[in-house]
Amino acid sequence: MSKKGFLLGVVLGGAAIATAVMKMDDEKKAELKAKAQQGIADFKDRAIDYAFYANDAAEDFKAEAGQQFEDTKQKVADFADQYQAAKQETGESFGSSLDQATDSLRSELAKVEDDEGDDEDIVIDGGAAYQKAGEEAETSAPTSESATAKDTTAAKSDDESTTDESSPAK
Repeated sequence: MSKKGFLLGVVLGGAAIATAVMKMDDEKKAELKAKAQQGIADFKDRAIDYAFYANDAAEDFKAEAGQQFEDTKQKVADFADQYQAAKQETGESFGSSLDQATDSLRSELAKVEDDEGDDEDIVIDGGAAYQKAGEEAETSAPTSESATAKDTTAAKSDDESTTDESSPAK
């Protein structure tokens, strides 16, 4: 429905404009035509200006990106030159310096192991500690036969009640 309404509006608007133009005199028609052409020319000029602005911005961006690329390229080349100079000064390769570092570390670890061999290790036996604690508890706490008997009868009554509850009723 909205498409039909839009088309109807365009047709009626076009007819109204055509009727208005037909009723105008020649001077007004020429003036209206000149204004329309001037508007179109202004629009084209603005479009061209914006195209030039966009082109200038793109060129500036390309120039800045190219400069950044060249700067980075120069930094990498300088670093490579420094690395080569350092390598030539020492006359060694990376692998040989790594081997030397590994050998020195091994010798230092061997010295530490030799130094630790002189010390005695401390061994803690948990079983002996608990056994001593148990012996001390037996000697320090007096046991009464009546307390032991009460604990035993209470334990038996608890066991009997649990067995009665767990067995099915006949």
